[in-house]
Amino acid sequence: MSNPNAPQPKRPKSLLGPIVAALLIVALILSSLWTIPTLLTEVDQREPGEPMAVVTAPTEAGELPGVLKAAASSQDSPAPEGGSAPQGGEVQDIVDTELAGAPGNSSVTVLDAESGEVRVEREASETRIPASNQKVLTALTVAEHLDPYDRFATTVVTGETPHQITLLAGGDTLLAPGEGDTDAVNGHAGIDDLAQKTARALEDRGVQGEIEVGLDTELFTGPAVNPEWAEEDVAAGEITAVAPIAMYSHRVPTADGQDPGAWGERPDNAANAVAAEFRERLRAQLGEGITVSTGHHPAPEQGTELARVESAPVHEQTAYMLEHSDNSLAEALGRIAAREAGEQGSVVGVQRAIRAAMETHAIDLTGVDIQDASGMALSNRVTTGSLAQATRALLADPDLGPYGQGLPLGGATGTLTDRFDDPDEAAARGLTRAKTGTLNSVVSLSGYVQQSEGDVLVYSIVFNDVRGQTDSAKDAVDRTVAALAQG
Repeated sequence: MSNPNAPQPKRPKSLLGPIVAALLIVALILSSLWTIPTLLTEVDQREPGEPMAVVTAPTEAGELPGVLKAAASSQDSPAPEGGSAPQGGEVQDIVDTELAGAPGNSSVTVLDAESGEVRVEREASETRIPASNQKVLTALTVAEHLDPYDRFATTVVTGETPHQITLLAGGDTLLAPGEGDTDAVNGHAGIDDLAQKTARALEDRGVQGEIEVGLDTELFTGPAVNPEWAEEDVAAGEITAVAPIAMYSHRVPTADGQDPGAWGERPDNAANAVAAEFRERLRAQLGEGITVSTGHHPAPEQGTELARVESAPVHEQTAYMLEHSDNSLAEALGRIAAREAGEQGSVVGVQRAIRAAMETHAIDLTGVDIQDASGMALSNRVTTGSLAQATRALLADPDLGPYGQGLPLGGATGTLTDRFDDPDEAAARGLTRAKTGTLNSVVSLSGYVQQSEGDVLVYSIVFNDVRGQTDSAKDAVDRTVAALAQG
């Protein structure tokens, strides 16, 4: 039989009829700070365990689906005060005014979210280093090939003998060492839970004596480290060897088993660290008289599943990746999407799958050079037109469901929490969702913003060659988006 933990084929998507899908926000935080238009205020009303509503097809030709329909209906919602950008000016004038004197080299594309019409192109055909805006392309690729409600299973299967079992990696790199937390994305499934289930299954089978635990990581192939990543970035832990199974997105848990956060230490081998943790937890569950040792056998094709735990849904993992700009999660999701696209779960597979997803959505690939899923490779080259088109696809394509809802909210969540903090940037707070990107010489932001009259614009702004002036470049970007919000 085939690998029982390979991601399942994508389920056919159904069009459920006209419903309005909401963007998820932290409404409690924002409500005390400013009035928020409809685009960003429809809080998810799910019951526990109920799936999020999907952005569905328009009811009539030309009518906006989901989040855009909600935005267009909010013309009476007042915009936040603040900022000195021109009111009601042409978009071109806004961009030219706000970017005058900005450092480095910049490219800009602004699209009308409803029609896709180009409103501004400024050096838009020039290819730039995107930094983490590359993750927008990865999110599009994941959305294209994985059902948003799919989950990755980590399983234990029987081996060639009754005393052999294999821990089978299924793509979940957000495992907790102890019990899983079903309310969390990172740490949703727990290794201790898997050990408890495995122990019960072995006891039911009457297995005694020594248990040999193998590890199967054949879901991913090829180099675990992309050769285009800078050695100093790997050494600093900005990115690490990619495995199809890991704790806390390739981080070492704290001493009490908690998520160490973005600055946590990287394990020497993420998959082996999970296997070691599983063996210890299993040994504790089985008790005296049974020993647990290390094996080196892959899962047999005819192995029987003994136990499993499952990750958070794929769309929640993708949102986590975008919100926290998680490089390792981006690479893991990219490899799984590559497998679903018919490629190998490898560096080359990711490169091919991203390009194929862009082609599917008629995104111009002229000059584009895709090297990774995270944006850590300085040899990535994209255009702002490509990034804007990908962002619009996530937002407006009814087949992509909730994937477009995962971008951070300006001034409130994820990597945008501390952005739009100056008076002349404040007009965008609560009115834009976007993916940030920052490297030593790169500042980028791709997302969408609601204007004061209710129109929604999709934008991509990428600065290169700003080494030593990244703060100035960020301010220029944020002022531009704030001005678009007021325009």
